[in-house]
Amino acid sequence: MHFTSDVVVERSQRQVDAFFAEPGNLAKWDRSVARVIPTSEGATAVGFTFDTIAPSGMRMSYRITEHVPGHRTSIVLERSPMFRAALWCSSYQRVPSGTRIRCDVTFTLRPRYSLLIVPLLLTQRRALRRDLSFLKAAIEAPENIDE
Repeated sequence: MHFTSDVVVERSQRQVDAFFAEPGNLAKWDRSVARVIPTSEGATAVGFTFDTIAPSGMRMSYRITEHVPGHRTSIVLERSPMFRAALWCSSYQRVPSGTRIRCDVTFTLRPRYSLLIVPLLLTQRRALRRDLSFLKAAIEAPENIDE
């Protein structure tokens, strides 16, 4: 399955990149993430790994596979009880009113979860748009103004 959505935030590409560089910020906008646990040292760059804990308690592990500061980041799912494979790609583009953030999500369910394909198809596109509206609010929050 593949889903794409985008949102324009009233912040510079530098500010967007700084927001994404902090792993814990994921829990501020992605409603499937209650907590982020870094599992490697250093900056959020290629090779950086982290786990997420869902509100349900499900734990998943990820690794950054591409990172071009201020432009794009790709994250691959390393381990999940539900998904066989997943890839999240975020790209940032300057626009007159700020920065357009585009998220592309591609995933494959494990066979035992195949009955969830139809519900996921019906809900995930809307869920991604909802999460991006939370992302916009989080990035544009007053505490994220640093210019």
